[in-house]
Amino acid sequence: MQKMYRYCLMLCIGFATIAFAGCNKLEDYIENNPLSTYDRCRVSSMTYSFLSNVIGVTINYNAYGDPVSIVQTQSGTGHPDGIFRYDNKRRLKDYIGVYAGGGSFEFWHKYYYDNKGRIVRDTTYTLGNIVNDAPADYYGQSVTTYEYDKYGRVSYTKHVWLDTPEFPYETIYTYDAKGNLAKPGLVYDNKISINRTHRIWMFITRNYSLNNAWATAWNDDKLPTAMTLNSEGGNFAGFYYGNLDNIAYQCKGDSPF
Repeated sequence: MQKMYRYCLMLCIGFATIAFAGCNKLEDYIENNPLSTYDRCRVSSMTYSFLSNVIGVTINYNAYGDPVSIVQTQSGTGHPDGIFRYDNKRRLKDYIGVYAGGGSFEFWHKYYYDNKGRIVRDTTYTLGNIVNDAPADYYGQSVTTYEYDKYGRVSYTKHVWLDTPEFPYETIYTYDAKGNLAKPGLVYDNKISINRTHRIWMFITRNYSLNNAWATAWNDDKLPTAMTLNSEGGNFAGFYYGNLDNIAYQCKGDSPF
């Protein structure tokens, strides 16, 4: 029962500017700038449907342009609000999926770094309470370890529940010549990936693709404004929202930014 619950829960849950004009080939761009972000725009809001209800999502940022929260008009199991915390080096140290009121959480990721500034371990607490600003009374605890390719992209993860370490879940991530995550059946557009608007989105989704696989509409900045994420298991910020609509961005030059 516990393993089945975890499986169902996972189904529910789950810095340079890109300058395309100067690149003749996407392959050359990725070769030279594999972790670059399109920092002219940042994702600000979107909507999705859950049990026939349209739910609004707002993403808030700090003065550095790093995401600090994902706030929904109706949060719940499988789609909690999100809180991002950073250390004094602007490195992500916690990513917490909290329920309304802030007294309990769905997931709490705590990240640990190597001497190259890369996240190499993630201790995750699942379904618990927040007591004295720390995870407590949680249902489960797991550890994910990370390896990277020569470009600095996550290339391998090993996820282990601490009470069943004999059943690790391992994932290998590879990219094609165009710099897109290689998965059977995926067809990419030639527009800018929504994850490329911030390095945090690339890491959380384990997807450093240059282009989008699930986008169905785009704006003048060639960023997606609608995505069908549930068609082949895509996600944004680790959430499996399903169909995303009305994706909006704040771009430099807009008022206010």
